[in-house]
Amino acid sequence: MNLFLIDGNSYVYRAFYAIKGLTNAEGFPTNAIYGFTTMLLKIIKEKEPDGVAVFFDRPEPTARHRMYRDYKARRPETPADLVSQLPYIREIVAALNVPVFELPGYEADDLIGTIAKKAADGGDAVFIVTGDKDMLQLVDDNIKIYDPMKEKMLDVNYVRDKFGFGPERVVEFMALTGDATDNIPGIRGVGEKTAKELLSSFGSLDELLAHPERIARERLQRMVAENSDLVRLSRELATIDTSAPIEFRRSDFLRREPDWGSLFPLLRRFEFVSLMKIIPSAGISSREYETVISETRLGEIARAVGNEIAFDTETTGKNPLTESLVGLSLCMEKEKAYYIPVGHCAAAPMKQPDKTGVLSILRPVLEDKEVSKIGHNLKFDMAVLDREGIGLAGRLFDTMIAAYLLNPNKTGYSLDEVSFEYLSKRKKSFPEVLNKRATFAEVTIEEAAPYAAEDAALSYELKDLLFEGIGKAGLEGVYFDIEMPLISVLADIEKTGIRIDASLLKEMSRKIEVEIESIQRRVFFLAGEEFNINSPKQLGRVLFHSLGLSPSKRTKTGYSTSMEVLEELSAVHELPREVLHFRSLTKLKTTYLDVLPALINPETGRVHTSFNQTVTATGRLSSSDPNLQNIPVRGEWGQKIREAFIAEEGRILLSSDYSQVELRILAHISGDRGLIDAFMEERDIHARTASELYGVPPEKVTSEMRRTAKTVNFGVLYGISPFGLSEALGIGREEARRYIDQYFGRHPGVREYVDKTLISARDDGYVTTLLGRKRPIPELQSANKNTRQQGERLAVNSPIQGTAADIIKIAMINIWNGFRQRSLRAKMVLQVHDELLIELPREELNIVTEIVRDEMEGAFELAVPLKVEIGHGDNWAEAH
Repeated sequence: MNLFLIDGNSYVYRAFYAIKGLTNAEGFPTNAIYGFTTMLLKIIKEKEPDGVAVFFDRPEPTARHRMYRDYKARRPETPADLVSQLPYIREIVAALNVPVFELPGYEADDLIGTIAKKAADGGDAVFIVTGDKDMLQLVDDNIKIYDPMKEKMLDVNYVRDKFGFGPERVVEFMALTGDATDNIPGIRGVGEKTAKELLSSFGSLDELLAHPERIARERLQRMVAENSDLVRLSRELATIDTSAPIEFRRSDFLRREPDWGSLFPLLRRFEFVSLMKIIPSAGISSREYETVISETRLGEIARAVGNEIAFDTETTGKNPLTESLVGLSLCMEKEKAYYIPVGHCAAAPMKQPDKTGVLSILRPVLEDKEVSKIGHNLKFDMAVLDREGIGLAGRLFDTMIAAYLLNPNKTGYSLDEVSFEYLSKRKKSFPEVLNKRATFAEVTIEEAAPYAAEDAALSYELKDLLFEGIGKAGLEGVYFDIEMPLISVLADIEKTGIRIDASLLKEMSRKIEVEIESIQRRVFFLAGEEFNINSPKQLGRVLFHSLGLSPSKRTKTGYSTSMEVLEELSAVHELPREVLHFRSLTKLKTTYLDVLPALINPETGRVHTSFNQTVTATGRLSSSDPNLQNIPVRGEWGQKIREAFIAEEGRILLSSDYSQVELRILAHISGDRGLIDAFMEERDIHARTASELYGVPPEKVTSEMRRTAKTVNFGVLYGISPFGLSEALGIGREEARRYIDQYFGRHPGVREYVDKTLISARDDGYVTTLLGRKRPIPELQSANKNTRQQGERLAVNSPIQGTAADIIKIAMINIWNGFRQRSLRAKMVLQVHDELLIELPREELNIVTEIVRDEMEGAFELAVPLKVEIGHGDNWAEAH
């Protein structure tokens, strides 16, 4: 039998400390549960053991505690966040039908050792799953140690290579060195190297203790002689008891089918969507889903469509602007759906209807404004249909966005994940149905039909359930007035794309490469040697050994060379400042200058980014493939890159950027008189704050004072702490605290906003934007102080940043509608946080400027006016 014995305590702790900050929507910590479950499932899947069991310690004292009362005394108290997870780890193990062994008065190690020896004596191959080195004493020809964190199998040869002797002497080694984890004393001052030397010179530990005079070094002689009793005690403490009163019956360890009914609600409660693949997918029969290959039959289905229809498209790839349509699925009633294949190319495919005929039959339904459309990620389907000449119309119900609004803190909203969470259904995943084939077109129609039809069926089933939740949460306004209309706007922006000057970017790349090489030579000169600047290990050696700079943070592999650390070190040495410059330019070159030209669509000659509505928890849009929102605003090269974003011949770019929109929202939401007056009087808000902080008239405020005040103003928005402000400004913590206290003293309305927001967030569990968008803040319930403080910062900032996101989305919708109503040729081409970039014919400049200003400044009424800064030019840099 192939038997895996898992040291539960070892891996619970390792999982807890390896995974940081993981919670479910309720704020309950799940990092240890997730890490342990993942490890256990991986062993079962990859190692395919015949038998498996988990062993845990009991709280009762053992013989070792009676032998030495300080045994394990130095272990810190188990963190509260871990204690709360332990019962659920046991529940998951039980649901997986993996036996658990524990016994009062005995440690898990002793039970594992006893079972391992009995099983090995019977000829079984035993693998002890642990990260604890004391288990190496059990290794023999039939017993090995498996460390899943390092994915290493440790056998007799490993022990001999590591120590210079076999497993039988590991206990003697531990008796000399001790074990800090278990507080086994050993001999103070004897490390691994010395212990190996001593044991290699003596046949046994007893011989060593009996004849310390044979030790070459006098000081070591004395240490061994004086601590012989402590060494014997340590040996007793370190020895695993392999005769614990526990029976070994093979039948108790045999793998069994998990109790899916018990496991499912646990995975769902803790939101382990990524683990749902272990749950058997629901059976799919041909009676539920129909493959439509006759245009006559498709016509019957189209005529039967009522006031709503769920649909989904299947394509050859992920980019709707370049990939081809493979099939469509439709659903008008629960658990009854249809798949219409139009582009499969698998060997000997089932007969397919003509794509042109299919689309002509479905066009009236899809373009009917009276028929509501249901889907999951409708923006993708809208783009696919647009490429086929169909303009999707009607009220939109996007189940992906609905799931996101109900809990914007999740990391994913795929149909698989949402169906698993809300319907308790595990659908076959796309990689499963693709099964190593290059595209969906290569999947046979017989395989594709039930998978694709189920997509539409699940969206249809999810719609009512999710929108009931939307209604209860009061999110209808955000959903129907902002997010749904925005889909069409974003689809149009993505389709339009933006033109870039590829030759200019390539020229910049050559120039920046010369500058990077110059910086590299400067770094080597300052270091006195050549090394790999991109290697944190080599850079750390240069900084902290060769140059002797003081390290401030450690990582698992050495000292940190993060941006934060390098910025701190730049105050005392030039080299880290040059490294920061090197990294900055290298990132610009590899992320933008070298990449963007290759992303030009050959059909349009433009770059097309994707805008994501379900990524950020605050409601802000994000950009991907490529990300055009992270191009640096400041700095010479950031501006130069913007010069490469150009308008088509005969057109110009217009940039419209909200001015201090988040501070204006803070003024409104806090009702602070000082902020409101400053904005109403159109005074420089940062200069005003600087005047208050430094006690000087506004005309005496220097640029440095204003910079400090700006950091304070925006720091307050993000709930900055005195420590954070001191780091940002390079000042002492007390001075930073004084700045913050002064600010709140001058702005009591802001102080009241912060206090009230934290109280309501703790009571309600969430915060809300001015337009009703909600964000849960589970971090506020954490037992971990740092996590709670992070939650406080999120609670203060999210209503403000989320309101800013809502406002610009409203403006985008209204501007888009304004352009269409006036039949203008102007097109939005980018949205970057508070800025919109529009491409337009020169002759439309006046009307477009008027529309953009009116719609952005009138998007939402605040207690202070919204202001935008508008510019135009032949490229983005000129316009901005």
